[in-house]
Amino acid sequence: MKASNQPFTEQNLANIKRLFYKKVAMNESGTDKPSAVSHDSPIPLTQTRPRRKRVRKAISIPVAAAFSLCLMTGAAASVGIIDLSSVLHFLGEDRLSILKPVHQVSEDQGIRMEVIGAARDGNTTEIYVALTDLTGHRIDDTLDIYDFRVSGGRANNAQVVQYDESKQTAIVRFLIQGKVSAQRITVRINTMMSGAARNDDYRVPVDWDKLLQEKNTTSYDILDRETDSISGFGGEAGNDLWEIGKIPVLHQDVTQIHVEGMDWMHISNIGFIDDQLHIQTNPDKEIGEYNHGHFYFTNEQGKKLDIPEYSISYGHYMKDGVGYGGDYIEYVYDLSALSKAGQLHQLKLKGSFTNITEVLKGNWTTTFDLKKDAVRKVGAIQLSDPDGSQVPISIQLSTIGITLTGEKLEKIPLDDLRMEIYLKDGSRLTAVSGFISLDQDLLKWISPSTIPVHDVTHLLINGQKVPLQDE
Repeated sequence: MKASNQPFTEQNLANIKRLFYKKVAMNESGTDKPSAVSHDSPIPLTQTRPRRKRVRKAISIPVAAAFSLCLMTGAAASVGIIDLSSVLHFLGEDRLSILKPVHQVSEDQGIRMEVIGAARDGNTTEIYVALTDLTGHRIDDTLDIYDFRVSGGRANNAQVVQYDESKQTAIVRFLIQGKVSAQRITVRINTMMSGAARNDDYRVPVDWDKLLQEKNTTSYDILDRETDSISGFGGEAGNDLWEIGKIPVLHQDVTQIHVEGMDWMHISNIGFIDDQLHIQTNPDKEIGEYNHGHFYFTNEQGKKLDIPEYSISYGHYMKDGVGYGGDYIEYVYDLSALSKAGQLHQLKLKGSFTNITEVLKGNWTTTFDLKKDAVRKVGAIQLSDPDGSQVPISIQLSTIGITLTGEKLEKIPLDDLRMEIYLKDGSRLTAVSGFISLDQDLLKWISPSTIPVHDVTHLLINGQKVPLQDE
């Protein structure tokens, strides 16, 4: 693939970041815990209390700039030193200057992980990793680092920032937020996924007229919250049933309805119970646990309807000799209002689901030393949330970027944030997008170029001037 001759601008990076999904978990400082734990993962039957499901979005990230990968060149290769400018040339020279070259490699399952370079400003650690498929075509521009661990910090994030199709190589940037006392850092990947695509317009092949004719004849079971294997429950529409503890579900495996283009599950039963449409699905035991989505309804004009709903995961299955909950997922939609209005015949049932094709499990682990840059400036501001309330926010500026922290920071819409960095010579850096939510009270903006901290005079956030002082 030919290298791009166009400079990599701040807007390029902002556009990439805007497409990144949130994939966050919280680590205690100084520990080594999973940083991407999905609430859709199988749940051992020993867990007694069901949890509300949270779905993870898998998004295909387009490649912003092609590049020709060359991990080591010339004399550098002879001593095992990485030429950062050849691998990370989409970053500016000043940005590359603060990265420490790292040459740590781990291979498993025919996939090579190499830590290329890293920088650390005390509270934020930025690590660039190259992932290469040595045997096939399992890594592409949809790569998702699903389950990973980075020692230290309390919030982690992993994003694909470059992809070279000819080399089957993706460059992933890890961000670790939180003070880390030790200089020794370990990066570990346990699971990654590829081939992810999302279709928001699946056509569900059901005979709607027949369903309506049989509306009052559906047989069903009642699950007991205390005694049956319920591993997941979510949705406000089902709160009353959950409190009662008696939850109706369809008989299992009555149908085998396959949705074209979605191979990881099928509809195992569908029918009405008291004006509520139940759609029972049976996901695949392997790939099914990583995919997610929901059904929805449109009217005759194709407009998506807002219908109260809830879902329940129940049953159990065996995997590697261990019992897990969640063999079936039943989606329930309250159509009573439309039924009273005589509008059921006008509905069209559709689906919005991901379709991940490859799940790669292994143990890719590297460890290296990284010193921190202690140059930082701090400030504070109060921003207004949509309700007009004032949200106090602490600000920290470093060579890598800007960190915003505050207990009610999640109330500030990211799309409303406008930030400018002013320098002594009158120039400025602008951040109008690309903020990464590492936690509900923690936002990070990564600058596309190195910030000259000593030359920064103040910030302007949503029109408010923020004086800065040396930390």
